[in-house]
Amino acid sequence: MKVLVVGGGSIGKRHIKNILSLGFNEVFCLKRTTDPDFSKETGAEVVTNFDEALQRNVESVFVCTPTALHMEALTFAVVNNLPVFMEKPLIHSKDGLAQAKNILKDFQNVFFIGFMLRFHPLVQKIKELLSSQAIGDIYSARFEFGSYLPNWHPYEDYRTGYAAMRRLGGGVINTITHELDLIQYFFGTPKHVTCLAQNLGVLEIDVEEQCEAIFEYENLMVSLHLDFLQKDYDRNIKILGTDGKIQWNWHDDYLTIKKTQKEAERIHLEKSYDVNQMYLDEVESFFNLIEKSSLNHSLNAKHAISNTELLLKMHDSSKQYLKVRTDEKG
Repeated sequence: MKVLVVGGGSIGKRHIKNILSLGFNEVFCLKRTTDPDFSKETGAEVVTNFDEALQRNVESVFVCTPTALHMEALTFAVVNNLPVFMEKPLIHSKDGLAQAKNILKDFQNVFFIGFMLRFHPLVQKIKELLSSQAIGDIYSARFEFGSYLPNWHPYEDYRTGYAAMRRLGGGVINTITHELDLIQYFFGTPKHVTCLAQNLGVLEIDVEEQCEAIFEYENLMVSLHLDFLQKDYDRNIKILGTDGKIQWNWHDDYLTIKKTQKEAERIHLEKSYDVNQMYLDEVESFFNLIEKSSLNHSLNAKHAISNTELLLKMHDSSKQYLKVRTDEKG
């Protein structure tokens, strides 16, 4: 299969490497200009426009551009009926979402949104434990992510990256959507969301640097914290049930399940885990779906749209937030 990767940033390079490692030896990367050094580094032939890609008879498309630029590559894939793997999120604006829905409404090929964290073995174990009601009925959960944006790509000015720029669809809500996806993966779609997003001026960027959100379900409350400010990378999950709790920290090779009045149990990874394996697994899953012509799966266009709708509601909530003063009598 001939594969087109649109975008040659860090995630584009990772996908190229992984696609080649899976045995697909004809990989093309769409960049603005020819780049022999990039081709030598990655093993992908550079094309500079979609017409060149068509001339190479590409058979699938990976969309790895900044979020605000997703529509051009998505349109190319859909018009040419090519399977598409899209980096999350689908899009970042209401107008863009309406456009994406229109583009995808009659699409009859594989669409896959890249939420790689679902492929972590301990995340999959949490899903299994919840499905078996290992800690009873769930009434509360907490998801946290924090990472200092300037440390992401130390070789470049972070302020010029898409995560830091409103016009490219940046901000911590749009950029860090894995936790939002896991909330949906574990618990489904919430009934209400309340969110507060802040730009404290610490990073000199024009998008929110941190946010706090609460998702309300029928008998469950889930809270979410995201920030670009923590100097030490942090990512963790805590889930509370009527019979105990589940906890997982990204830095640990185990999760903890503590049942009421019993000793805590650790469930370990079977072996030393390479983070890149998640990316490999999601790409392999995409190609397996193509082979089986399977359009209905848990990371399809319907979920990508639902995830985007939820993050847009987070923005709406923050903009419309009703502040009640607590320092006044009466």
